[in-house]
Amino acid sequence: MCGIIGYIGNENASPIIFEALKRMEYRGYDSAGIATFDGDFIIKKGAGKVKQLDEKLNFSQMQGTVGIGHTRWATHGNVSEDNAHPHWSCKAEVVVVHNGIIENYNGLRSFLVTRGHKFKSQTDSEVIAHLLEEATKNFGDLKEALLSTVASLKGSYSFLAILKDKPETLIAVRKDAPMIVGVGKNEYFLASDVLAFIDRTNSAIFLDNREIALVTRTGLTFFDFAGAPVIKSPTTVAWEIGDVSKNQFLHYTLKEIHEQPTSIRQTLMQEQSEIARFANTIRQTKNFFITGCGTSYNAGLLLKYLLAKKAKIRSDVFLSSEIDQHKDLMNRDAVLLAISQSGETADVLEAVTEAKSRGATILSIVNVMGSSLTRESELTLFTRCGPEVGVAATKSFTSQVALLYLISSFVASRSSNDLSGLASSIEQVLGVEKLVSDIAAKYVNANDFYFIGRGDHYPVAIEGALKMKELSYVHAEGMAAGELKHGTLALIEDGTPVVLVNPPDETYTPTLNNAMELRSRGAKIIGLSATNHPSYDEFIPLPKLQLKYLYPIVEVIPLQLMAYYAAIGRKLDPDYPRNLAKSVTVI
Repeated sequence: MCGIIGYIGNENASPIIFEALKRMEYRGYDSAGIATFDGDFIIKKGAGKVKQLDEKLNFSQMQGTVGIGHTRWATHGNVSEDNAHPHWSCKAEVVVVHNGIIENYNGLRSFLVTRGHKFKSQTDSEVIAHLLEEATKNFGDLKEALLSTVASLKGSYSFLAILKDKPETLIAVRKDAPMIVGVGKNEYFLASDVLAFIDRTNSAIFLDNREIALVTRTGLTFFDFAGAPVIKSPTTVAWEIGDVSKNQFLHYTLKEIHEQPTSIRQTLMQEQSEIARFANTIRQTKNFFITGCGTSYNAGLLLKYLLAKKAKIRSDVFLSSEIDQHKDLMNRDAVLLAISQSGETADVLEAVTEAKSRGATILSIVNVMGSSLTRESELTLFTRCGPEVGVAATKSFTSQVALLYLISSFVASRSSNDLSGLASSIEQVLGVEKLVSDIAAKYVNANDFYFIGRGDHYPVAIEGALKMKELSYVHAEGMAAGELKHGTLALIEDGTPVVLVNPPDETYTPTLNNAMELRSRGAKIIGLSATNHPSYDEFIPLPKLQLKYLYPIVEVIPLQLMAYYAAIGRKLDPDYPRNLAKSVTVI
């Protein structure tokens, strides 16, 4: 995974690319680099974060009005200067930046070595530069050289390239990984993420799968991998540059936690007819499946509980990476709901492709308009929560859940009931921030953290544990409260913190009984409920809700805050957890 950006226009490219890389660093942040052309290629790259590298390499001082840049999250080869992008061919005639995985790179590399090519890195990406250089020697025509190159590549990828003998043309290629053209005034941008250029233009063209763009200062040319011309038009992106600033907050993660009342309100502003179509499709199917990865999977698991409880509809939820274990259930009678913040998650797209090939109808819930998942779906609903920069999902999760509440209400009763007070309840629960930060500080040295809940609070427990793992690197597990006696009580030691997700509904008393079992074995109980109880060692108050089925979306907010402050207490950067990237666009 990575962020890639290209620029061609009348201004110096490097400052524009540098700012874009800083905004996209959440997509990959172990190394970075920029290449510009000013009579010859100027290339600077290294291991480390973008700002640190700029202090060392002066990215923004590079000259040239055309350039490409990259932030890396390592897949092939360790984190080093040689493995950082951009990569170039032997004679430095081709420079590329790449996102994705070239599955047959070993075979291509061996072939290219026999042709006299010498490699400098351990990456799969470098073969693209050498392969394109080889193709330009064999074909006098750039288009033919590109078609030959992509015909040789196997895997999921997007890449940008500049050729030394055609420096006024930026090349963009997309196969199973995002690529977007930003259309400005006398300038163009090519990127894996709209955030890269949103400060310069909100006009964008989304490349479809297996498409190529040739971009000059005077215009755009598109064609597919068969060489057929493609006509494409710009769309307007609803995001603004102000959406990606930290404002007064220390970290994006904390800002996005506090944005949730606003993002929930935006999410609930859906066209009633679109919700009704979505709900009707679910209501009419006998084989309904839900898929997602990470946080999106947890949201899907919560939908399963909602549909069973409210609409008496049975559904099956599976991790997208497990599609091989579920594909035989997909057929023309099946409906698959795919949930993804980015709409570019590789495992989700693979699951969707497999399900579609077997005749299933695809629904999706996505945050990013124009993403791959939207184009693969019969119906899509957008969460509209705005860009999320923090790697750990916060507002995107609650927006997904809010939309799922809306859908389940329509499935059950063909109306939305009363969700208007949901955002206000989240504003109220954000008032526990100081209390939660104090509790996080108290248990900052805990090596294990457990989260337990029953029924539709079990997915919240899993999500709380995931946030704790992602942000603070503490071993954390979400558990079904009723399963404690079946083995997991053996994990409890004196002083072990356990978060008890315990709102005042039908799960309250049995979950409270579990708290007593835990406490008698030395656990420290952190009660998350509307009322305090003597069995709690710590108490985090929740607002009292009339619609009790809304508790999961409210109770997850303190768990996000707890994970954030646990990371702060451990002197970690919650925006950029180690080894993780925001959008997992490779398998």
